[in-house]
Amino acid sequence: MSAPQALLEFFQKEATEYLDRLEQLLADTQAPDPSSFLTSARALRGSATMTRLEGLPDFASTLERLAAGLRDGELRWDQRLQFAVRGAIAELRQLVDRAPVWADADQRRARTQSAALASVAAGYLATTSPAESPVLQVQPIARFFPDDGLPAIVQRNPTPAVTIGQRFRSDIAAAADGVARESAALATSQAGPSQLALTDGVRRALLGLADVADSYGATSIAGLATRMARAPLDSGVERVGVQAVAQLLMNRELTDAQLAAQVKQANLTWNGAPAPEAAIVSIESMLYRGHSAVTRAREVRDQLKVHWQRGTLAQPEAHALFEELSDLLDLAVTT
Repeated sequence: MSAPQALLEFFQKEATEYLDRLEQLLADTQAPDPSSFLTSARALRGSATMTRLEGLPDFASTLERLAAGLRDGELRWDQRLQFAVRGAIAELRQLVDRAPVWADADQRRARTQSAALASVAAGYLATTSPAESPVLQVQPIARFFPDDGLPAIVQRNPTPAVTIGQRFRSDIAAAADGVARESAALATSQAGPSQLALTDGVRRALLGLADVADSYGATSIAGLATRMARAPLDSGVERVGVQAVAQLLMNRELTDAQLAAQVKQANLTWNGAPAPEAAIVSIESMLYRGHSAVTRAREVRDQLKVHWQRGTLAQPEAHALFEELSDLLDLAVTT
């Protein structure tokens, strides 16, 4: 349902004036006057609300919230945010021109641009100064391990349900999943403000991954994720590289040694070093015999246990493991 044609024509004239004021406020590279910026944005939102055009008031409201955040010191302003806001105003101007012939495509476009602007603004939240931050009382660890002969308050569990290594792989995989989702959305996006928002989303996910890796002392992963976050991310090669690293870190089937080796290679590849050529291995060296067959059989057994825990023993991969285990039992008696 939309407003009468006469009201839409009045809205177009009024909204155009508000948009002109907003563009004038953004003409300088410095931050716009917060009060004037909020006044014009609020007026635009109020005017758009009367049109009852689905999506358009939401877009204008997002711009108003951004202006309020700037006025209240909740947002930090820089050239990139200014570019995103100017792009949003240009989109609003085109949508205002479409008001008399508003369609579902215009509604989707308004909501998409609204979400994109909100996503960009979320990356510019001002941090609380240390003086205003609550002070946490730090308890020294020695307090929990008294030296007066009494039992310690805190003790290490000798048989933890989840080891530190398992928790590391789980947390890294979860952080990498966020990078994979953000980079997949970026790969299918179109150029414009929405793509800038998605790029910022990838950067935040990469920095989150770096924080997780750094908390475990995994400096190679943390350094790679940080360098990726600082890259332009505007080429297909860079975006594919980010997705490949995310998929690598999500692969729980790799051993820790295999993961470390592939992360090392990913670091070299991202820095521009060519991938090493695969060495030619003779078929004889690939055959298991004696003790090596037993060792491999144990690895296969552990993989089958994982399938059993997941309830996937009926999958072709599990059947292949059963066949390999049978062959390994025969090879174990050879020298």
